[in-house]
Amino acid sequence: MAELDITSPLLSSPSSYQPQTVLTVHDDQDSEPSNLQSSLPTTILHQNHNHGRTHNENGHHSSPNPYEFLRSGGFSVPASTTADPFRNETPFISGIYEVIKIVLCLPIALARLVLFGASLVVGYMATKVALAGWRDKQNPMPKWRCRLMWVTRVCARFILFSFGYHWIRRKGKPAPREIAPVVVSNHVSYIEPIFYFYELFPTIVASESHDSIPFVGTIIRAMQVIYVNRFSPTSRKNAVNEIKVEYLPLIMPSDHQKQNAVRFAERTGRAMASALNVVQTSHSYGDLMLLMKAAQLQQEKPWIYMVEMARIESLYHISSLEAVDFLDKFLSMNPDPSGCVKPHDFLRVLQLKACTLSEEIFGFLDVEKNGSITFKQFLFGSAHVLKLPLFRQACELAFAECDTDGDNFCTKKELADVLRHTFRELDDDEVQGLFNLFDTDNDGRMSRDDFFYCLRKNPLVIAIFSPRLLRKNLSKAGDKMLEDIV
Repeated sequence: MAELDITSPLLSSPSSYQPQTVLTVHDDQDSEPSNLQSSLPTTILHQNHNHGRTHNENGHHSSPNPYEFLRSGGFSVPASTTADPFRNETPFISGIYEVIKIVLCLPIALARLVLFGASLVVGYMATKVALAGWRDKQNPMPKWRCRLMWVTRVCARFILFSFGYHWIRRKGKPAPREIAPVVVSNHVSYIEPIFYFYELFPTIVASESHDSIPFVGTIIRAMQVIYVNRFSPTSRKNAVNEIKVEYLPLIMPSDHQKQNAVRFAERTGRAMASALNVVQTSHSYGDLMLLMKAAQLQQEKPWIYMVEMARIESLYHISSLEAVDFLDKFLSMNPDPSGCVKPHDFLRVLQLKACTLSEEIFGFLDVEKNGSITFKQFLFGSAHVLKLPLFRQACELAFAECDTDGDNFCTKKELADVLRHTFRELDDDEVQGLFNLFDTDNDGRMSRDDFFYCLRKNPLVIAIFSPRLLRKNLSKAGDKMLEDIV
């Protein structure tokens, strides 16, 4: 069946219950279109308008679903993994014993510092000689230049020694370059790139910002690095106590995985996690963006706003930047130190008047029914509504209801007339608050672009138009739906 368009009869009358029927379309060309048309409304538009208790995806009882008119069956928020790869659990230096160790080890630290500096200078000079006069960035570096880079590679091993990696134990061995030309590795500190440079001298994928690092930028340029654009890199954890580069058995993509790089990446990730005996999480760089945003806005516990972005991106196709926008909105609701928001702050930011529908909207997000919501619940619920198949059509119909004179603009009075079907007692200040929410460019009038932009940023607000849409007679859309089906 073709996708529903904006003229499709999405909503039926709230006062009538239409039983679900089955539409059977035969291949007989002599079938009468009128027979199809007569059964169309009950077939396409079956919707349960039971305003009693409903069930969410987990089968638990919940409040009435204010997004049922969009055919939402509710949503669930998956539990977080116990592992948090972005938290540094290294204890602080304390006690006389630790201070004595630091004092006694200062000569060793100075010796390592001298070794590090000498190795870096020698490696840098060797790299400058290897790169002298070479301008071809498209083809591999000539062999004689690569041989000069052996001096830099040996210097890299001395640098690892100065960092305390005196002996690096290897388990297994790498496959020949002809068989496995790509090495996929976990990356948790600045140590692994130095080891790979010494061990394999590979071409690496790195952030553009690395090119400007003194000394290092020149060296990685000699590796014919593939630069990628990304956000400014943040500081990493200190080096781990020991390093392992364990060469796992080859993983060859199946025919299906050759067409789907994501599935192949998941398979290699599982293999590495199993070999390391660690828990796989769905954290991604997007979580770091959320963490930095929360820290920037001086939240007491910024790490509680990480939501395992990879899972959300997979489920709802919400980008990291969109998630940061939702976090901005959530933080404007003044969450408490535990990261929870109460109903009155939620309603204040979304300019919603306290009423039964507003309580249902909040209850829709409060999946644990404890009277408050977390950012993860707010993000999952907003993404769920935003990605519902009928969301855009409902936005189109809602604006058409507001734009009574058809000039592609909505006045404050037109908005008030529509909203009074939802909020019976709406004073002028409350109307102005909602109008300001939709007037995103602050020009004193609400355009169609303003309306859609606001609902994309605040998808939960679409529910305030449901009473008016449920009263709308859309039976004339049957002809268009019939045409789509045929």
